[in-house]
Amino acid sequence: MKIRLTIITYLLVSSVIHAQQEKFFCGTPTLSEEWESEFQKLISKHKNELSGQSQSSINYIIPVIFHVIHGGEPIGTYPNLWQGQILSQLTILNQDFSGSSYNSSIYPLNAFTNWAVSQNIPSEYLDQNGRIKIADLNIQFCLATQDTNGTLLSEPGIDRVNFLSMGLPNPNTYATQNTMRSYLDSILKPQTIWDVTKYLNVWITDKNNELSNAGVSSVPPLSGLGDIPNNSTDSTDGIWCYAQAIGSYTLFPDGNYISEFIDGRTLTHEVGHYLGLRHIWGDMDCGNDFCNDTPPAAGQNTGTPSYPHNAGSCAFPSNNPDGEMFMNFMDYTRGPSKYMFTTDQKIRVHTAIQNSPFRNQLGTHNLCSTTNGFNHESIIKSTSIYPNPVYTKLNLNFYTSEIDEIYISNLLGQVLITAKNKNMIDVSDLTNGVYILTITQGHIKHSQKFMKE
Repeated sequence: MKIRLTIITYLLVSSVIHAQQEKFFCGTPTLSEEWESEFQKLISKHKNELSGQSQSSINYIIPVIFHVIHGGEPIGTYPNLWQGQILSQLTILNQDFSGSSYNSSIYPLNAFTNWAVSQNIPSEYLDQNGRIKIADLNIQFCLATQDTNGTLLSEPGIDRVNFLSMGLPNPNTYATQNTMRSYLDSILKPQTIWDVTKYLNVWITDKNNELSNAGVSSVPPLSGLGDIPNNSTDSTDGIWCYAQAIGSYTLFPDGNYISEFIDGRTLTHEVGHYLGLRHIWGDMDCGNDFCNDTPPAAGQNTGTPSYPHNAGSCAFPSNNPDGEMFMNFMDYTRGPSKYMFTTDQKIRVHTAIQNSPFRNQLGTHNLCSTTNGFNHESIIKSTSIYPNPVYTKLNLNFYTSEIDEIYISNLLGQVLITAKNKNMIDVSDLTNGVYILTITQGHIKHSQKFMKE
């Protein structure tokens, strides 16, 4: 059996939510020096192979299956979440990993420009303003269209599991980190997991009120390394998230959330760990996250800091005067304050995908495209748009990445908007009324009506 390593990331929810704000925290994960040393060798090899190539030419698609664990409640009754809440989470993942996060426009105009100069950060890691670039990781997440037997899913990307009918314990009976982790790894995951070389498994459950954890993830396992604890297998690899921390209240307000500030960043953070990223403070005072374009941090940040934050908190190298990168997804600030990955984080993620035995086959099994008679036309017709009616932003989820054109027209057929962002369209300038969204893929054309209010 391959030896593999798990990083446990516990996002803690405060027992008291002041002014409807959520606070998330994590425990401190530990990676062995040997694991990181071997991983750095793979990163160096990856960078050498990229010499003279464009990072943007490498793209990955990761099929996701959300295991929604419930006790027989109707769909839409907590914790058996609406499909729309899960679709809104997928939208957030695709925005965040493509460098187009919904709140990225608040990135300060002078962010980390001094750091970039003092550390001789390569120009390709910077944007036109000399800031550390908000990186497009060239990763797309899609809802899996088939189960492990090749059967088409009635709800792409969703596996609804009634723990009562399976004779499994209720997740909310476990009130400590250790007992919940034992339940996940020894009971729930082994009986519900799908092939980890084909799917990113995400388990969504309720939890005991005494349990403050909201997320836990595995890291990319590297086989053949010594002195690596064997505490993750093909029966436990993946991510667990608290059901009320999934999705986006803004995109799907009819869901079940711990507060109105939930915006899907719990899972973004956990997927970062799933793809090999460490916390920006290196899990120790001014520690090393092995990404040169993220300034050192004295520790985790929470809440909603202002830039520059904690300038001079670390001395070797000094992060003065720019401070800490609290807006990085691998910190613990509130979701609305986070909006970026960096280029070095992108390289680390791509290295993990290419080398981990549980990552390097993802997206190669046609689970987001045509197989077993599920043709392109049925895929494009499975496109979801929401909310409907819409006020300002229309969100789109596709079960294929091969979209040629998206446009919005009025009932007279006049094209009013041609979409450049495939995940979200700003319709705020449209007058109230009925419009038609049209999606084309080759010779196939599919249209859906929506109401603008």
